[in-house]
Amino acid sequence: MKRIYSLTHALAALFALSACTGSFQDYNTNPFGVSDEDLTQDNNIIGMHFPSMQKAIYYNPEGFGWDYQLVQNLNADIWSGYMASPTNFKNGINNQTYFLNNDWNDYCWNTAYDNIMSNQIRVQQKCEALGADTYAHFNAINTIIRVLAMSRICDQYGPIIYSHYGESMTGGTYDKAEDVYALFFTELADAVNVLDGVVGEEVAAFDKFDLAYGGDYAKWARLANSLRLRLAMRMVKANPAEAKRQAEAAISAPQGVMGGGDTFAVSGYAWRHPLYTCSIEYNDIFVSANIQSILGGYADPRLPKFGLAKTAAGVIGVRTGLPGLDATADQYKGIISQINVTPEQAGIIMTAAETFFLRAEAALRGWNAGGGTARELYEQGVQESFSQWGVSPGDYLTSHALPAAWADPLGNATFSSSAASAATPSWDDASTDEERLEKIITQKWIAGFPEGMNAWAEWRRTGYPRLFPILRNESINGEIPTTLGVRRLTYTDNEKANNPEGYAQAVQLLGGKDSGATRLFWDKDQPNF
Repeated sequence: MKRIYSLTHALAALFALSACTGSFQDYNTNPFGVSDEDLTQDNNIIGMHFPSMQKAIYYNPEGFGWDYQLVQNLNADIWSGYMASPTNFKNGINNQTYFLNNDWNDYCWNTAYDNIMSNQIRVQQKCEALGADTYAHFNAINTIIRVLAMSRICDQYGPIIYSHYGESMTGGTYDKAEDVYALFFTELADAVNVLDGVVGEEVAAFDKFDLAYGGDYAKWARLANSLRLRLAMRMVKANPAEAKRQAEAAISAPQGVMGGGDTFAVSGYAWRHPLYTCSIEYNDIFVSANIQSILGGYADPRLPKFGLAKTAAGVIGVRTGLPGLDATADQYKGIISQINVTPEQAGIIMTAAETFFLRAEAALRGWNAGGGTARELYEQGVQESFSQWGVSPGDYLTSHALPAAWADPLGNATFSSSAASAATPSWDDASTDEERLEKIITQKWIAGFPEGMNAWAEWRRTGYPRLFPILRNESINGEIPTTLGVRRLTYTDNEKANNPEGYAQAVQLLGGKDSGATRLFWDKDQPNF
């Protein structure tokens, strides 16, 4: 593995010099003394791009932590209700208080395009040049990675540059977010068709470039189907008929969706978990008060798996958007819990527990969920999550425990609050669809920790779980109401300055102001049922 890793990085340096729209012949110009045989043997010439792309889904392509901190940790991980920080960034005028800092948030856009979209074009071109049939499965996995990464960007911004990416060296034409979703569904279905055809067959080996599945094409197909299911459910308010069609197609696909024990988690090739850097080394990110309230109230044995206790009181969280941190930050940091993560821990991006909860919601809506009632699938999702975290559920699924009130650990009563949620773990068939959905989403939220990007999207879509509001709102002219929360990221300064026509088009397609309060097409201000 070390030899392959070194070769991969040498080749990466070479190909970084080539524009994404250059010819394949240009890619083979080699000033570093790597022979054509070295480039082509063992599929290195195509496979070399995959490790960094897989790590870039989790915004950690080089194993640092600062990039992830800016791209995800100081926005989605916090807005999802998972994490909070008492660090007095920018004197409290920052994302946590709803003042959206472009010098932080622009990295979200830039990282995705620099590390995913540019590389996926290289992979496409090389597959075509070296043999489209021979490397069709490489390109199928390339497609899945692209859709997984760019669906996160679409869910952060709305309209994005997608179908026309790479057609020009500068600027870019935007797609309407609804149209991007339609492309996502088509691309995932096509990729799965290719992978279904190579399961069990002797094809060009992908295993040494695979940071998740060791070249298991059936698992990649299940990931793609699960992602298709996730995106279908995301748009259930915007287009319920199409959401149902796509969800049922994903569930009934030949390889099905992720099941018992399936996890899409990235590790290897010098992977280093960025949350270790952000929480343990930087001492900037901590467990949120929402985690303490909900899991603490449930006496959930997953709680100590999420946070590191510093006192006998156990795992203690902190609220987001606290005022007065210039005086109290260090006091909080001496008490509250950092994230329980090690440097070598894999980056979990999608789990089987999530697919059980997605299927539970599908069954609740009367769709074909592939067998099982909403209750059965909900309970399978809970059990799958407990298994993933290595703890026993005991009588958890019959528990009527409620989330707990949160007491400020420094004793400031004005910051303390009663519980925001009243959902219990136990299922009740006599309850309303809305009440049962709250249970499903609350448990999906727990099971998804610490991956805040999807959790933030689901919170925007459903309103669940119910979270503590911020205590200080610094949004410009109060344009992001405290009760509404941040709904999207604003476009980058670079797009505004260097792609003004594209930017104007993006805002028009967005259908509202380029503001953190503007809802995306699937984020409807309407009931869940």
